Amino acid sequence: MNAALVGRVLLPLHEWSKGKPTFPRLRELERSQWLSPEAMRSLQLERLRALLAFAAEHSPYYRDAFAGVGVDPGRLAALGDLARLPLLDRETVRARFDDLRSRAPLGRLQRRSSGGSSGSPVTVLVDMERMGLQEACRLRAHRWFGVEPGEREIILWGSPLELGAQDRVRALRDRLTNSRLLSAFDLGEAALATHLAEIQRVRPAKMYGYASALHVLAQYAERQSAPPPRGLRAIFATAEPLFDFQRKALQSAFGCAVATEYGCRDGGLIALECPEGGLHVAAENVVVEILDPDAEGRGEIAVTNLASRAFPMIRYRTGDVGSLDPAACRCGRGLPLLRSVEGRQTDFLVTPRGRVLHALSVIYLLRELPTLDAFRVVQEAIDRVVVWLQPVRPLSAAERDEIRSRFELLLGAECRVEIEEVVALPRTPSGKFRYVESKVAADALRAIMTRRS
Repeated sequence: MNAALVGRVLLPLHEWSKGKPTFPRLRELERSQWLSPEAMRSLQLERLRALLAFAAEHSPYYRDAFAGVGVDPGRLAALGDLARLPLLDRETVRARFDDLRSRAPLGRLQRRSSGGSSGSPVTVLVDMERMGLQEACRLRAHRWFGVEPGEREIILWGSPLELGAQDRVRALRDRLTNSRLLSAFDLGEAALATHLAEIQRVRPAKMYGYASALHVLAQYAERQSAPPPRGLRAIFATAEPLFDFQRKALQSAFGCAVATEYGCRDGGLIALECPEGGLHVAAENVVVEILDPDAEGRGEIAVTNLASRAFPMIRYRTGDVGSLDPAACRCGRGLPLLRSVEGRQTDFLVTPRGRVLHALSVIYLLRELPTLDAFRVVQEAIDRVVVWLQPVRPLSAAERDEIRSRFELLLGAECRVEIEEVVALPRTPSGKFRYVESKVAADALRAIMTRRS
């Protein structure tokens, strides 16, 4: 389909038919991104006041919460005054869902659920304004890389292997809007060959998908010595941390720019990377706080979604660890920067002696071993770690002992390391994949970051 026709007619018509103001918001965002940092903060404060006033009027939970702390939501003097309001966490969302949701008539609503990788899934309601603004933020970031709305795209995402009638309608819609969905549920040899052939056939301007699934596809393309598809200008990785070794593999295999976006289904789209490498907060959409930062500015990320009317998300604890960057980006945009998003709290390991280890410290122990196709590390308890391995062949006793000794050296002798070999490592129900997961790190990290000297 002609890209100009799709971008100027079919895609805007599709968004309008769903009640999403995507393209009007995109035009506004193209202007606001060049505001000065001071003007951007003023814009955020104006939108924050409007959100808080709306929540106080239409959400029973927030009406009581604001009264309980003696805050007049319409009179916040600065963004920093957010700290006077209560935090919102997953447990509260699940327990107080009916009180949190707005009573205002907002038209069509949709349910959005998190994947539940850190526990039980969280479900929120989203209205078309929130969805339209979020999609506009994404389209703006893709334009930073010279990719216009309506150009051909490949999406590597969780999708059913067997398509029902409704799925076939979606597939037809995607083809009319120059979008092709490839399943991240099946990344076996045959599926990867089919995916790669489809990419070569479609010749997309951009690819978008799970960081881990894109990385697997890049590794396969390299093994097949496949040439980069003509016309591909950028790859956008989302839903998971994008590690440096994955970025390098994608750049090598596909010969184009690679950028990351950061967000969560419940809290919304938070930050997007520009060609200069700056991870820009979508400030027209969210306010980001770092809770109880340590000496290096790292702490848990809390987000206030400024467009979340159906289900106000105010000071929502994401469970992610990151830090803000006070520097200005070389691209010249007035959008604030995240210095880093280091992963979920559960992506870290905590040793019995209290050391906190980033997921990469474990990944580096395993990813260069030629005997492994894939691996996953799960910390079941403070003193017990299970290393799941998918080897290219059964490992010898000496090889297993070598891997175990590496982990014991890193984690300490007090930690029991168990090695388990499997034929294939399962992905999560959403199609994502986590290299490292700790079932005890969240509480330990919270205690460390809130500890005062």
